[in-house]
Amino acid sequence: MLHRLCLLVISLVLISASEPPQQVPVPQPKPVEGQAPAGAEKPADKDMQKPGETPKPTPKPEVPKEPQPDGKELPAGKGGDGATKEGERKEGESREGEQPKPADEAAKPEEKQVEPVKPEDPAALQACLGALKEIGAEFKQLEPIRDEEQGCGIEAPIELSVVLPGIKLEPSGTMRCETALALSRWTREMMLPAAALALPEKKVTAIANASTYICRNRNSAENGKISEHAKGNAVDISTIAFDKGEPLVMKPRGEDGTPEGAFQRAITAAACLFFRTVLSPGSDATHQDHLHLDVLERKGDYLYCR
Repeated sequence: MLHRLCLLVISLVLISASEPPQQVPVPQPKPVEGQAPAGAEKPADKDMQKPGETPKPTPKPEVPKEPQPDGKELPAGKGGDGATKEGERKEGESREGEQPKPADEAAKPEEKQVEPVKPEDPAALQACLGALKEIGAEFKQLEPIRDEEQGCGIEAPIELSVVLPGIKLEPSGTMRCETALALSRWTREMMLPAAALALPEKKVTAIANASTYICRNRNSAENGKISEHAKGNAVDISTIAFDKGEPLVMKPRGEDGTPEGAFQRAITAAACLFFRTVLSPGSDATHQDHLHLDVLERKGDYLYCR
């Protein structure tokens, strides 16, 4: 018994005399929200955000300039979203390698490109004149009209006075043979049958010529494209006269429920079977009191009918 007690005392002395471990892991306190952990590197004072202060934007990395095909870098303001597009140069500014234009010259409006008078195919012209005589139209051939400085003229004009037997063009009008033939065919094949249905008690006696050949721009504008009237391709009609009653005045008749309204709508719609452009009364601001018809050739035989 005594022997065991002695061993216990000796063991306790040895345990108390032994050194504790040099490094004992100590649990770290939980960091407070918004506070950096102990031992972390503190940011510089200039980068720290004070309470209530607007956060500073993070600087964007610099994007290298994109080289141009010729090896030159694009100067500032000439690329990306702010690039200066072709045609948006300031007045008087020239392209690279060009001499700059004076300010007064750069301010001048673009000059109208004058087209030469269209020549007539001899065979097609003779066929047209023969068809016009056969249908019963009356006309006389005129000397060429050439005003090439303005882009106007007709190589082989005619003066049409009678569209069909018994139906005059008042006053007579100067135009190309193709225009006259289209007018005569439209009158014979569409106008007369429509008049017989809508106005059976009346007969068409005259078509009022509001305009045929005249050297001017479209819609008589100061600038712009040349009118088809200036090439002999167009005729404007203001009224259609009958042997009884008042002439039928060309005006907007989209909501006209009378026989006269139906007659006008029928002949204007059918005109696009003979002409390539038809502008009915009321189709736009410059065509309120007449019917415009022309034989302008378009790509793909496109017809413009309003």
